[in-house]
Amino acid sequence: MFGILVIGILFVLRVNGDFLAQERTRGATLKPISACCDIPELGDPEPLRECSNPKLSGPCNDVQCVFEKSGFLTDKQSLNKEAYRAHLRKWLEGHKEWSDAIEKAIKDCVDRDLRQYLDYPCRAYDVFTCTGIAMLKKCPKDAWKC
Repeated sequence: MFGILVIGILFVLRVNGDFLAQERTRGATLKPISACCDIPELGDPEPLRECSNPKLSGPCNDVQCVFEKSGFLTDKQSLNKEAYRAHLRKWLEGHKEWSDAIEKAIKDCVDRDLRQYLDYPCRAYDVFTCTGIAMLKKCPKDAWKC
């Protein structure tokens, strides 16, 4: 009799536990808003491939590698503004719905020198992060997932 009671209690706890877990997954979340906008890949395939084998660790090294191989830096800490601006505008030719986002990225991230304030300076990271934020702010409705 005691065994049946224990099994019954465990069953009730299991069912209620599942119900409570389901309730927590519905409704509002605090996931990063960046997860809500499906931003297409901005990089060209060749530099992305070259900088992926092996993938470089740290918040800067892989982005730095892609920026260097793409010609977006004149040296380790100086953005080649003309090259990056031209790349974004060329990318836009295949992604017309992103025109407001690209113009915001050029205005905020290429025409101005912003810092994202990592513990160490990384111009590629600063520009790339700024670009992502600008594109998120102007995410087209068709790319919005949340």
